[in-house]
Amino acid sequence: MGPLSQFRHGAQDRRLLEVARLDAGIAANSDFDDKPWGLLYRALIDSIGLSPDDFQLMYPSVPWDWPRTQAGFIAAAQYDFCSTAPQWSAIGAYVSSGDAVHQAYQQFLNVIPAQTEYRSLRQHLHDADDALVVATNHYTLATTSAASAYANQVDDHRPSFTEWLGSRGGAGYQTRIVAAEVAMNQAQSHYAALVAQCESAELGQAQLRCSSEQHQVRFADLNLIKLPKVHDWQVEQEAADWVAKVQAGNGPSGVTLGFSNREAPYDFGQTWAGRRSRIRQLFWQVRINGRWERIDEFEFDNKLELSLDFQAVDRIGIRPGGWYDGQFARGMIDGPFIHGYSPFGGDTVETRGQPVFGEKGFFGLIKNGMCVGYKPSFAIRTTTSTFRRFADPFRAATGLRIGPFTFEAEGGSLAAGWKADPATQTFTGTTSSERALIIGATVSELPNGPV
Repeated sequence: MGPLSQFRHGAQDRRLLEVARLDAGIAANSDFDDKPWGLLYRALIDSIGLSPDDFQLMYPSVPWDWPRTQAGFIAAAQYDFCSTAPQWSAIGAYVSSGDAVHQAYQQFLNVIPAQTEYRSLRQHLHDADDALVVATNHYTLATTSAASAYANQVDDHRPSFTEWLGSRGGAGYQTRIVAAEVAMNQAQSHYAALVAQCESAELGQAQLRCSSEQHQVRFADLNLIKLPKVHDWQVEQEAADWVAKVQAGNGPSGVTLGFSNREAPYDFGQTWAGRRSRIRQLFWQVRINGRWERIDEFEFDNKLELSLDFQAVDRIGIRPGGWYDGQFARGMIDGPFIHGYSPFGGDTVETRGQPVFGEKGFFGLIKNGMCVGYKPSFAIRTTTSTFRRFADPFRAATGLRIGPFTFEAEGGSLAAGWKADPATQTFTGTTSSERALIIGATVSELPNGPV
């Protein structure tokens, strides 16, 4: 038995740690009602043509304003969003410091046995694998430590994790990550070269393809220039081009959606994630004097009606670069894998072991698209008593959160043109931001990922 892989065997623990961090953020609001999240999820899939079979609503929504880059480069925010594996939940928090799909895929390749008749080559493979696990453990420790510091310093993932590594607060962690990553990449290249000498031709080709710099790019951010190349991710459209088309009237159509608090709760058992999980962000919040505050009046108004209107909504495709071989991955849904690993885990002798796929595995989900929206407007109709209590906070607001969406009111709600109409007990407004928003993602359960 060689050293234990912290990445493969610690994947579920890292996800639980992410949840624990999020739980700590809502400890003071543990009594809030997350029913509106389900109602919003249902409204989105009914109005936009999304499906509970693969849609994940994410919170908080993040801006889609990734800068245009030259060929061979990628913006850090784009890389973080595309490469980070989503949580196993129909409504999940965006965690830009989570496990990267390319590393999970590489580790998936590393637990597929390479066949050879040569004893000396088998020994070299064994020794190279042990060295690779040790190097990967050092890298995993460095990134996990950085992710913990990042979570303590940054709210709402602005900047994203990799962007933060280029800041003063993350610079020291970047240095440690670079040293560990260089050593890991060298060990991985050596192991891949040995696998290529075995009889497992398809595995050897997949290994070389994944570790080849031909399918990797550099960060466009100057303060990340010391980081090694990273695995490429491609997006169907540039953010600036998409927004320009919408503003010129040539973009996709808009959509209006909404719900009433009188509606029955949504059954999350209908979704791809298979069960309901607790949402770890308040649905209704208002920003006053730079601080986000809970809106109790909206939470407990059983007659409240919400309407959201987007000027444009679209699905933008995401796919990994040439380093990923989807056809090969799909062909390994039943294994075989090295001793101690099984495709999905189980209780029998044949299935016992660390799962590779599924919710408890380390190679679980991949984003294949994102749902984006532009210039959302809101209309919130309340009871008379709720309207009276919230009218003053609304006038003082510089921002409003409805579920994952943040409505900016630059200069205050009055300057932004927001209105409170006592005749209809309705609050209305449009975000002052010109940036598109990422509403959520469409996901594939691995190994059934994109080609």
